[in-house]
Amino acid sequence: MRLPQVNLQQIISFYYVAKEKSFSSAAERLFVTQPAVTQQIRALEVQFGVKLVNIKKKRVYLTKAGEKLFVYAEELFDHVIMIENFLKSYRLNNLHIGVAGTMMLYLMGIIDRFKELYPSVQVTVREGPSRVLAEELLDFRHDICLVGPLSNLSERLNAFHIPKVEKLVFVASPEYRLAVESPIKWKDLACYPIIIQPEGSVAYELILNNFSTRGLKPQIGAEVDNIEFAKTLAKQKKGIALMFLPNIREELANGTLTIIPVEGGDIRLGIDVLTNREAASSAMTEALFNIVKEHFSYVLSK
Repeated sequence: MRLPQVNLQQIISFYYVAKEKSFSSAAERLFVTQPAVTQQIRALEVQFGVKLVNIKKKRVYLTKAGEKLFVYAEELFDHVIMIENFLKSYRLNNLHIGVAGTMMLYLMGIIDRFKELYPSVQVTVREGPSRVLAEELLDFRHDICLVGPLSNLSERLNAFHIPKVEKLVFVASPEYRLAVESPIKWKDLACYPIIIQPEGSVAYELILNNFSTRGLKPQIGAEVDNIEFAKTLAKQKKGIALMFLPNIREELANGTLTIIPVEGGDIRLGIDVLTNREAASSAMTEALFNIVKEHFSYVLSK
């Protein structure tokens, strides 16, 4: 399929000239100078070798070719307006959110609040590793992402940082052989399989850094991007899971999981709200951003 050779701006300029029967009136509608409009029409005529307009006593008259082109130009103009309206309404009625897997349950309250305030907006939520979501945001696959703090963040992204708000804890089945009441050391923890979020997640980077700074290497038992599956593996005594504390409150309450206390193991996770600098901010993106800031207003004020 060959690409069209016609210049859309030239056709729009011709449409206004033909509709207004005046170059000066067309220029006013287009918010450009009259010579600019004249140049657009002349360029169109020269490119295709077709005379489109005649000027008599400062008034524009269409040639037969111009009259036929005006019919097509009018249809094109209507479709351009339809496209513009679609794009504007789509951004107003759709919001694509990326949320780090570890934070999904914790941040659902924020998303639910947004849905209450804007029930007509279609919200799409994609859960995944923080770094993967940031890369997808660069490809305009999301409007906004709520992720863990990332190092080496692209300059094309805006990041609003919320300080370390919640703990990551090690949990296991109460029947697991390492389920103890007193804190254990990191070197002891390194002897057991760890159930963790996949490579590319902030949690993955955090745990590796905590082990490496102590000269240790963890045993990665499983990389799981689904919180419920990670909890299931821990309940089945397949290893020790690193979990965002709000995600396991129910299991801690009913005794199906227990926290493994680790000496010096206070790992807290902040949140970065990411947007793409190259994307025009929509009203819905701003609305969610304000809800996030309101939700964490106490933390941000400290």
